[in-house]
Amino acid sequence: MTSIGWRLVHIAADNWIYMEHAFGQRERDFPDLEVHGTAEEVLADWRASTEPVSRWLRSATDEALGQIRPSHLGDPLIAGEVMRILIDEQTHHGAEVALLRDLYLRRA
Repeated sequence: MTSIGWRLVHIAADNWIYMEHAFGQRERDFPDLEVHGTAEEVLADWRASTEPVSRWLRSATDEALGQIRPSHLGDPLIAGEVMRILIDEQTHHGAEVALLRDLYLRRA
């Protein structure tokens, strides 16, 4: 079983790489991302990683959601599918964070 920290690092990494490949310069990949060593650093990185995702979604039009975008997953995808996969990852691992937090609080 992985830790809350690992799951937050994973969510942040997904945010950075999905956005960079679909809407950015496509210069980095997962091994290029810094893995932070403290909870404060991980939380700061996770929060920062949500900004480009939220900003893009707030401005997305139906036309933008239908545009073909590059993807680190292989073939290009429409932007709406890129975001659906990313949000699915966030929801999946975010729920795991909540579960582990609840288990920890129950034990404490």
